[in-house]
Amino acid sequence: MATPVIDAEALRQFLDKATPYFSSDYLSAVSEAMARRTRALQVDWPGWPALWDRTPVGRKLRAETRQRWQPELNRLLPGIRAGDGDRVMADLARVPERPPWLTDWVTYWLHAGHPELVWWARWIYRPDNRTGALLLIVDDPTRILNAGGLAATYRLMGDATRYLGSVLALTHRLDDVEESYRPAVALASVYAVYMFTMAAWKMTEEFTKVLPPLPVVIRTLLGLTRWEGKHFGAKGQTD
Repeated sequence: MATPVIDAEALRQFLDKATPYFSSDYLSAVSEAMARRTRALQVDWPGWPALWDRTPVGRKLRAETRQRWQPELNRLLPGIRAGDGDRVMADLARVPERPPWLTDWVTYWLHAGHPELVWWARWIYRPDNRTGALLLIVDDPTRILNAGGLAATYRLMGDATRYLGSVLALTHRLDDVEESYRPAVALASVYAVYMFTMAAWKMTEEFTKVLPPLPVVIRTLLGLTRWEGKHFGAKGQTD
């Protein structure tokens, strides 16, 4: 299937709404936080339970769910650490009765260690609801929606994300963010704007005022809140 094309005008509209809320210093700090996360994994990958607790989706799981799936994830970890996205997604596709959170968890670690690989977070693309930041900015969402199969969909998401990076470079958007992290920051900005827009439509003004500021939402979406100020020790514990 052809590479999904980014709708540059739709992207511009989302980023135009987001950029007044963050400064050059903010973007540089987000970029550096993401780079620190990658560098930490280049030195030493965490062990359990940090592998659960450091992921937005993993830390919400019940103890019995963790116990049930940890052996399966141990089997996938060598490919994740190596950044072999094709191998990992092919293995993941063969897992029977695969819960939706599993793809999010696996691709979080793929992206954290190898930022050129896309993170299939539910806010980036949620198949069951046919929503997500990526679908909001591609010219034809059906190319992703109808990809057919986990591995094929992930490859198309990667293609679209690389295309997004090219558009950002050509239009000089988010230049304060390191190139490899720019697409993820753009997608988080798109989804944050979408979330605030939907909240404004559906909720009272008083309620929307208690939502976290947009820059905080972006950092949370990117999974940075559990990393900042922390360092992994030799056995995956935090100092």
